Amino acid sequence: MNKPNINVYINKKTIPWNDRGFNYGDGLFETLLVLHNEPKYLNEHIKRLHSGCSILKIPKPSISLIKRSMQACIGKTKECIVKIILTRGISGFGYKINPTAAPCIYFFKIKFNTQQIQLGNKYVKLGFSKYYLKPNTELSKIKHLGRLEQICIAQDLLKQKEFDDLIVLDESRNIVECLSSNIFFIRIDETKNKTNLVFETPKITTCGIEGVLRNKVISHLRNRGKYTKIINIDKSRLRRYKHCFITNSVQGLIFIDQIGKKKFYKPDSLYSMLMEFIYFAR
Repeated sequence: MNKPNINVYINKKTIPWNDRGFNYGDGLFETLLVLHNEPKYLNEHIKRLHSGCSILKIPKPSISLIKRSMQACIGKTKECIVKIILTRGISGFGYKINPTAAPCIYFFKIKFNTQQIQLGNKYVKLGFSKYYLKPNTELSKIKHLGRLEQICIAQDLLKQKEFDDLIVLDESRNIVECLSSNIFFIRIDETKNKTNLVFETPKITTCGIEGVLRNKVISHLRNRGKYTKIINIDKSRLRRYKHCFITNSVQGLIFIDQIGKKKFYKPDSLYSMLMEFIYFAR
């Protein structure tokens, strides 16, 4: 099989007006943090991008092309964010797909100040969005470009200024995620002569994003022998939990102080257990 012809754009200031990603959201994206000139979890991001390609039937850019372009995008920059956008490519007017169109892949370097993306050095309080995520089995888990649901949640966050982020429920009123983060809860399970921490995180099945850092944390906890469950979490279940944190590929792992009126604790033992996912000094 011939390798697909892919148009590569690195740190480009403009995009073609007739790119289907711009016109219809016909594409995928990944956002990576670069620390010490190295993109974190690049292989995992590529794997999810390729998974999205399989679902949307977009030819997959090769791993070598992505890695080579990433380095060209980053250059000598020590700390930055890189956003990868992959679209189906250029097309004429209308939704109909041209099967011979070459995909376009864009690499954008975004410089940042650590303080700009650092939530964890303050008291972090979450609320609940009034928007409920709709089921879509085909498009759940992947990072497609059609993010209008997140825009609705972001508009909601603008109105609820007392919160740093919002938890989003599905139509069954189960917790799914936050605006751009996955969420974990921890409860105490006391048995005879022993106290166990039980980590629980929502199922991502018909809606929501299966975050790269979420999966890394789950693997890390299970490798350490920690009870880690992926379950449906009803809003009323919050009273059972003692600790909470959220995960995001750019911000890392952030412990939560309060959800609504419910307060959580942040013991040092959890910090030491999860230190490799806390990217910036708290």
